[in-house]
Amino acid sequence: MILKNVKYILSAPNKKYWLPDDKKEICIVGRSNVCKSTFINKITNNKNMAKTSKTPGLTKYLNFFDVDNKFLLVDTPGYGYAKASIQKDESFAKMMDEYLSSRKNLVCVIMIIDSKIGFSSDDLLLLELIKHYHLNLQLICSKFDKTNQSQRHFLKKQIQEVCNEQIFKNTIYYSSFDKNVDNIIQRILDIYQNSKA
Repeated sequence: MILKNVKYILSAPNKKYWLPDDKKEICIVGRSNVCKSTFINKITNNKNMAKTSKTPGLTKYLNFFDVDNKFLLVDTPGYGYAKASIQKDESFAKMMDEYLSSRKNLVCVIMIIDSKIGFSSDDLLLLELIKHYHLNLQLICSKFDKTNQSQRHFLKKQIQEVCNEQIFKNTIYYSSFDKNVDNIIQRILDIYQNSKA
């Protein structure tokens, strides 16, 4: 299963470049080096859909993708490094605050965290912003195949502590090599079909 007919539309350096808000929108957030671009390429079955780089924090703008002319995916800049951290980059923080607070067609935020690390301080800051604006959240834990039993226990305990029961229950543990990608795509489609903009 893949998301069909996905097309890159544009990169928006600020609000005036955002696409019209007449389609439901799902955005994807995550710290730098959490494999966010690889994730997008996987669910679209296109290794060139989102640019990947050995240099963390390459994405600087909001990247808009149209999915089958039905809804939009938005790839956001990675954070957690000096040049793209919520704590250290005011322009990034302002951009994310403006987007999350004013995008009326935003129906869900997909947050990807590293299973080996859990929630970083920057993840927690963004999580608080998502909660503040009462946005729907889908949590995905990447690199799950690279964790041991102790790391998995810590991860699940941390999720229970910082997220509500529904988010914990719906958390998807993901490896780019397993078949769980089908579950993720189905969840994205369910969010699109069942949510109200």
